[in-house]
Amino acid sequence: MGIFDRLFHRPPQHETTGAYSSERAALAHDEAADAYGDEIERIRQTQDRLTQEQRSQERLTQERRFQEEADRRAAENMTAEGDPWD
Repeated sequence: MGIFDRLFHRPPQHETTGAYSSERAALAHDEAADAYGDEIERIRQTQDRLTQEQRSQERLTQERRFQEEADRRAAENMTAEGDPWD
């Protein structure tokens, strides 16, 4: 069914429905599955894994910085006896 058939509300022809369309759908699915080889998929998965590892390292570094800053502030607020409320 073409764009003009849809525009003029023409019914679909029988060749584009039924078994023929299911064959086209199966062929399109097979072509999509074969569009990228196994090597490309492995490279993409490796890049995704490395990106996730980098993000987790960045989060750990950020959490460590926050903890160090909190420890530094707590140390500044301590008195000689170690009681922050004196």
